[in-house]
Amino acid sequence: MKLQKLVKFILFNFIAFALVSCAASGLVVSQLDNSGQPKHLGSAFPVSWEPNPRPIADGNDGQLLIRTSESIKLLYAAHDSKGKQNLFMSGSKNIGDSFSKAKRVNSVEGEVSAHGENGPKLKQGSGRGMFAAWIGNRDIKFARSMNFGRSFNSSIRVNDDIGKASQSFFNIEVAPDGNIFITWLDGRDKKTNLPGSSSIYMARSVDQGKSFGKNIKISGDICPCCRPALAFGDNGEIFISWRHVFEDHERIIVVASSLDRGKTWSKPVKVSDKGWKINGCAHSGPAMKYVGGKLFVTWYTGKNDKANLKFAFSLDKGKSFLKEKNIQGSVLDANHPNMTILGNEAWVIFQGRDPNLEGGWSRDKAWLLKISSNGNTSKPSALPVAGGGVFYPQLYKGNGGRVYAVWTDLGEGGSRVMLCRGRISS
Repeated sequence: MKLQKLVKFILFNFIAFALVSCAASGLVVSQLDNSGQPKHLGSAFPVSWEPNPRPIADGNDGQLLIRTSESIKLLYAAHDSKGKQNLFMSGSKNIGDSFSKAKRVNSVEGEVSAHGENGPKLKQGSGRGMFAAWIGNRDIKFARSMNFGRSFNSSIRVNDDIGKASQSFFNIEVAPDGNIFITWLDGRDKKTNLPGSSSIYMARSVDQGKSFGKNIKISGDICPCCRPALAFGDNGEIFISWRHVFEDHERIIVVASSLDRGKTWSKPVKVSDKGWKINGCAHSGPAMKYVGGKLFVTWYTGKNDKANLKFAFSLDKGKSFLKEKNIQGSVLDANHPNMTILGNEAWVIFQGRDPNLEGGWSRDKAWLLKISSNGNTSKPSALPVAGGGVFYPQLYKGNGGRVYAVWTDLGEGGSRVMLCRGRISS
């Protein structure tokens, strides 16, 4: 009897050691089932992460751009000794092992305002073009590089209003035809909007960012601090999603579409029947991608006193949406989803707390799930942690089966841009 107990004890500890070792090496990515217990995803989510995420810049709100050669550009914001923010770019030619000395991107020193939901953006254009956008002195600023990011032209102002209205919480995407679209939340219509709300505007560039056209208003009564999302269909459609403010402070994610390159827009369509009634702003906008003829949308809500990530999709290009569902599993305080297309799937990365650690009050981790082309979702899987918290995680597709996760770590020594690299094993 004593021998049997000894064998069981040795076997149990051997299995536990093997599981811990595999997780540390990045060979296993765990998930949480409905009861909150870890469960191996197996072949359902075969990503091997490096075990120790590491800082690649002192700053916040990092953005990556990965070229076919796997050379990487990093755009991020950092404070100077006077507390002012600037944008910087550095590069890596060894798949992220090291990064070059950073160069400033913004023309006007100290003008940048970057903080999570209101962070900068970096996008790839055609050929050598790279496009950076940010908030500078309450305006939408844009600068382009036509030499693979070695230098940027002087920035231009995208919003065309006259006055002191605030423009912020923007997004930028490059359409399949090379046109550049920027959409943002705008304070110029305060007299006609509901109290405490903004309008949503957009502008388009048809000359690779040399200039932007007239600003076009899409809608008023917008939740003023939730970044909008942009996506493109396969026949020239443009989709924009935002958090709309309805009567009695009910805030619902909506989608509007354009069939004429952004000149005119449809009435916004509700993604869910009922929204979140709150007299304030969540600082959490939707994420949206067009995948295989379907429009996928995911967003955060605190409705019914519970933090949930919702997902819904449309089969008719945004004219209607199927019933939404929760996708965060047992992850607590799930928020700030970011969506990336990999093949015919949408992968969603977000931040949240592990329910099995410190009574559910451990620091935020980065979590990843995928949505198949038919709308089925996997359970969330935790990425390795570096000791600090995770804020506004982003996921980027590399080449050769590589993926890159970036987030801001707000530690005691200040904010840092963190990198975690992974490989898709099948």
